[in-house]
Amino acid sequence: MTDYKQIYMDYMDEKGIKYIDHDEYHVEVRYTGDNLNTIPVHVFFAKDGSDNVRLVCWKIYKCPKEELGAACGICNLLNKKFRWVKFYVDEDYDFVGEMDALIDPVFVGDECAKLVRKMVNIIDDAHPKIEAFLWSC
Repeated sequence: MTDYKQIYMDYMDEKGIKYIDHDEYHVEVRYTGDNLNTIPVHVFFAKDGSDNVRLVCWKIYKCPKEELGAACGICNLLNKKFRWVKFYVDEDYDFVGEMDALIDPVFVGDECAKLVRKMVNIIDDAHPKIEAFLWSC
């Protein structure tokens, strides 16, 4: 069985990208954006050894409970604008960005790194839109 997580970590080591190794299937990569100081992307590799990967960024923005309806509205707008990342508000009222992908076993490191960067850019771009929308309600 191919160890996609290890291949990805080897790639990051080679490129000098810092990461946090959480467990057997989970790696975290943190970037700084123009709008957010820290954008942590959690990369989860399939436990069954398949080529599925899930990327998640929690706590993009804290939604006031009274603005949950408006939050659903901005999530719809963001999901329409940014087709690669789906946005939702979780049970803790945090905006979350999530992406699922199938990775090519030959290009695991490069593909995962590109997906993480794409997610970081989208979340960094979405943050001020979330903030502006909720403040206008």
